Amino acid sequence: MRCVKKTPLKPHLKECRCIPPKQNAAFVANMEDVLEVYHRPYDARRPVICMDEQPVQLLGEKREPERMTEHHNRREDAD
Repeated sequence: MRCVKKTPLKPHLKECRCIPPKQNAAFVANMEDVLEVYHRPYDARRPVICMDEQPVQLLGEKREPERMTEHHNRREDAD
């Protein structure tokens, strides 16, 4: 029987999240504005509606996924 050496890499796992553009202050400022909306107190006259889901299937990558390392799994952009 062949003995396989165990490594810390896990190629079957990946993290899906929004990978911000590198060194883009405008992106960070816009995300802070969005997060501020969720911290507002409840107002029945102005309900908060989340509109970040689209009923489409995306086939392809906008940005290249970040490679897997010993410290984290492969990271893919959720967009």
